[in-house]
Amino acid sequence: RMRMQNKFRLMFVVAILGTLFFVNLVAAEKILHLKLDSSIPKTDEILKASPKKIVLEFSQRPELSIAKIDIQDGKLGKVMRSEEDETILWAAIEESLPAGKHTVKWVTSSSDGHPVRGEFSFAVSVRR
Repeated sequence: RMRMQNKFRLMFVVAILGTLFFVNLVAAEKILHLKLDSSIPKTDEILKASPKKIVLEFSQRPELSIAKIDIQDGKLGKVMRSEEDETILWAAIEESLPAGKHTVKWVTSSSDGHPVRGEFSFAVSVRR
């Protein structure tokens, strides 16, 4: 009977330690790696008109000095940081985008200098 209790205690301690390890691993991943959390326009969004700007929100503060945002079939202004939220970068679209699918490509880095890049697409619908 005592052996069984010790076995259950050991299993309980191992389960608790495993859970703590996993929680810390997830927290460390969020702290260590910058990632794109959201964008305006959203991935695969279909818009009725050309957006005025591209907005990228990251999981942590991106480095503005190396940040680039490009869009197929369009011209963007200088990449800027939001004054309200330092995790947000944006760039104005200088000329309205034509109807069709558009791909946004971006690159930046986190404070550790590790480059991070990605892309997403959205569409501007044909006006009728």
